[in-house]
Amino acid sequence: MKMNNNPQFFPWLLGFLDAEGSFITNLVPRINKQNLVTSYRILYRIQIGLNIKDKAILELISSKLPLARGKIYNYPEKEESCLCFTSFESMNYLIDNVFSKYPLMTEYQLNRYEKLRQGLQSKMVRVDSIEEFNAIKTDIVTPNFNTSSSFFLDQWLVGFLNGEVCFTQFNGKAGNLKPKVSLEHTDEQALIFFKSHLNLGPQVSQLKQRANRKITYRIDVTSVHDLSKICSFLDKTDTLLGNKKDQYNV
Repeated sequence: MKMNNNPQFFPWLLGFLDAEGSFITNLVPRINKQNLVTSYRILYRIQIGLNIKDKAILELISSKLPLARGKIYNYPEKEESCLCFTSFESMNYLIDNVFSKYPLMTEYQLNRYEKLRQGLQSKMVRVDSIEEFNAIKTDIVTPNFNTSSSFFLDQWLVGFLNGEVCFTQFNGKAGNLKPKVSLEHTDEQALIFFKSHLNLGPQVSQLKQRANRKITYRIDVTSVHDLSKICSFLDKTDTLLGNKKDQYNV
């Protein structure tokens, strides 16, 4: 497992958080004896939830951020593990030492993070109404993949792929199994970056939107030429971890 220096770890972590992180800012109602909502407590949390077989990834992240004091919770019945940062101290540590130095690159995650950051740093812990909460505005600039170094983008992409990519096989015309790499996500620009950064041939396509679901985009890579580019990139960076690393090796 190659992830033994911080310059390599943090860009990878940001990509992984863009894929698997949750920046939670929720309202918890306060109810009086008449069963009426009198105000709302604001609950903040940063967490990463994974299949329990990838618990080692959460342990690695936690070990690299000892001062953030994250805690890992296991849910065997769901086959899940979750690394959570819930105290103001731990989340402000991450804001000051991680997110202020390394950018999130997907617009959805950046918006969710910014609302959490703004709430934490203004020490906002309660609101009187949902309308007051929804009125909190955050001015977000769309992430620009051209503003970061190639080293950061390489490691960010591996982290993002570590969370979202799928290494599979499909039946070829002769009935034999052939490898396929698929990437699906709600952030079109992240997939376009994957395609352009590795100079891949297939187009990014928009999938048919399902009811009450966000629009998602997908790219499927099957040609030997393009698969070789992906393999060269992953072998060069050598920071793919956990179950995705096992899938890639197969």
